[in-house]
Amino acid sequence: MMLRSDPSTYPARIRVGIGPRDKARFPLEDSALCEALYGRLEEFVAQKGRPRPAVIALEANQISQFDIAPILKAGGDAHRFISAVAGQPGIEAVAMVGLVNLRRNSRNKDAAVLGAMCFVEWGADSRWYSALRPVQDGLFRAEWPVALRSAVEGDPRPGGVGGWFSRARRQSLRLKASFDGPQAGLNQVH
Repeated sequence: MMLRSDPSTYPARIRVGIGPRDKARFPLEDSALCEALYGRLEEFVAQKGRPRPAVIALEANQISQFDIAPILKAGGDAHRFISAVAGQPGIEAVAMVGLVNLRRNSRNKDAAVLGAMCFVEWGADSRWYSALRPVQDGLFRAEWPVALRSAVEGDPRPGGVGGWFSRARRQSLRLKASFDGPQAGLNQVH
């Protein structure tokens, strides 16, 4: 289905997939959920190449996936959008999954170092868990293992992600949108 929002807030239409939450594919335990989502991302990259960035909202019995590439392309505030998703009633956790720029190459300013990233935040206490692994020329190298970090372990939260539930509470954000029609299940969840 397509989600249409107020053009003054988000000047883009985005694809949304909604379906039941299969606890075997999307477990309840923190590290297991992050590792499952990250594993799907790594499989996607290995089989199909560069994925579109996605936000995944997890409820007790439902999962929703938002393709946020149109928001990013239009210059919209993706952090505010994710916070509005997190502000919905019943949302237990929100994940951002995709490829991110880790840093610029100092010799070639146009070449970015990419990383496959999954960052999951839970609303109950703002704990988080992340998985990150560099990607070079579309491939994962054995000498670069997945870096797993979490709030529970006392790791510093990665910059640019998270804080979505607290922002939603602080600014009273809730996603308000209309849907254009049905879309095939959750086959796009990577």
